[in-house]
Amino acid sequence: MKKTLALLFVLLTLSAWSQKIVKPSAGKAVVYFIRSSDGAPVINFKYFDGDKYIGKFSAGSYMLYECEPGKHLFWSKAENTDYVEADLEAGKIYIIDAEPQLGLIKAGVKLIPFDDNVNNYKSEKKYRNKRENMFSAILDANRYIPAPKEIIDGQAEWSFLITDTKQKYDEKKAKGEAFTQLPGAMFYRL
Repeated sequence: MKKTLALLFVLLTLSAWSQKIVKPSAGKAVVYFIRSSDGAPVINFKYFDGDKYIGKFSAGSYMLYECEPGKHLFWSKAENTDYVEADLEAGKIYIIDAEPQLGLIKAGVKLIPFDDNVNNYKSEKKYRNKRENMFSAILDANRYIPAPKEIIDGQAEWSFLITDTKQKYDEKKAKGEAFTQLPGAMFYRL
């Protein structure tokens, strides 16, 4: 009986999850930026795709970003800057968790791509817990949809930051620094 109830719960959760997940338009990829941790709830992390400002939101929200497949440099700015080098495939869904980090003055950010391959976790339980946290970060949150004016204003406001951050990234890359990777095969499986 317990196993039947547990199976029913999992099926209902997955059903609700797949109803809320938005599939990409033809020829596009979708990236969900989430905050699965309640840490630093009032801090808005700013999100970028290369030299393009894409929005900012705090805990309790998530952002769906539809884009062209191929190579992208996603980064977020808080007290620090964190990067994810992505190679996205058309028709696939990806999840990046913006995890708050202890900072000197305010919270820092760590971008962590969700790996939906159970074999890449120490145990099946760790995989299930991580996947459940990802579900909750979307199911229990409000979708943040930036207004076009917010994107235009943000792009103008953060233009110096974008130029400066891109230069620092290029310098670090030239020195051989490795960055978090989000390969095309690391997509979310519905």
